[in-house]
Amino acid sequence: MRVSTVIIDELESALKVGSTDRRISVLRRITDLFVNNAANFSAEQVTLFDDVMGRLACEIENRAMVELSGRLAEIPNAPAGIIRRLAWDDVVEVSAPVLAKSDRLSDGDLVELAQAKSQAHLAQIATRPALNSAVTDVLVERGNNEVANRLASNAGAQFSETGLWQLILRADGDDKLSEKVASRADIPPHLFRQILSQATDKVREKLLASAQPDTRRTIEKILADISVQFRTAVVSRDYGEAQRTVRSLGQDTERVKTELLTFARYKRLPELIAALSALAAVPIELVEQLVLDNNIFGLLVLCKAVALDWTIMHAVILARPIAQELQSSELDEAYATYLKLSVSSAQRALRFWLVRRKVA
Repeated sequence: MRVSTVIIDELESALKVGSTDRRISVLRRITDLFVNNAANFSAEQVTLFDDVMGRLACEIENRAMVELSGRLAEIPNAPAGIIRRLAWDDVVEVSAPVLAKSDRLSDGDLVELAQAKSQAHLAQIATRPALNSAVTDVLVERGNNEVANRLASNAGAQFSETGLWQLILRADGDDKLSEKVASRADIPPHLFRQILSQATDKVREKLLASAQPDTRRTIEKILADISVQFRTAVVSRDYGEAQRTVRSLGQDTERVKTELLTFARYKRLPELIAALSALAAVPIELVEQLVLDNNIFGLLVLCKAVALDWTIMHAVILARPIAQELQSSELDEAYATYLKLSVSSAQRALRFWLVRRKVA
């Protein structure tokens, strides 16, 4: 009761005087009281601190808010209301400490903040010791290069496969980001192959130089496979006739999907590629690249974006010229990935890919 009385008396005194300096002075004393005894306060007392700090924080200068944010950011039971208020502050110097460190911000809070705030705010979130994939998905989609680099360097950040794929797309042409993504311990083999396939010689040399012997042998094998694939790549063909065939099917999407299954089963590759291009409304040369690539994740994203069922997806995979090289374990992995991948996530990744392609 004595603590509550002291807090209320301080608040009434500050509000009665009304000056900013008096508010700041009282806020500092109350913050001292809380920080020095935080572990001993009950939930009810923390709520009281929350209410008082919130009332005192009205109309005070940013310098005092920055100080408050820094002092509360690492307190495990810091008042949740004032923490959220600090996190949403437009002045990044105010919000930075709690965005980067406070455990009082939930994953839901972080997703909302990542969807709405500035790149400077996103960069602070990207440095948090732990981030789940729901948060990193938004950061990867909305963030600029600085945010992407901070995420790729953050060992405590978890990524969905779509999020990692988007990071890899962003890394195309960015040596610094390519090296960071390729060095992550959680990158799956098929995406590791993708980042190596698009990396510059400089990045490949750095990765080889820093790799342990087993990893170095893996990198060397992947690079050798990529070299063979490049030399034997199919030259882009004329798809005019195939596109006319697909256009003759009209605008009925379900009819095009049905015919796509037929094209796949009979390995009519030009028509298959033209049909996928029409369904996804993406350039035919991009679809050709995805269909012919050893790494099928991009093709999974494309097909999920147009909501193809697994029966059609499976037939498309087997229609590819290199399908005979596909191991049964890879097909099982593709099936599991396809089930987990949502249509909205796939569409988001595809949009991101197309934007990157236009920029390039």
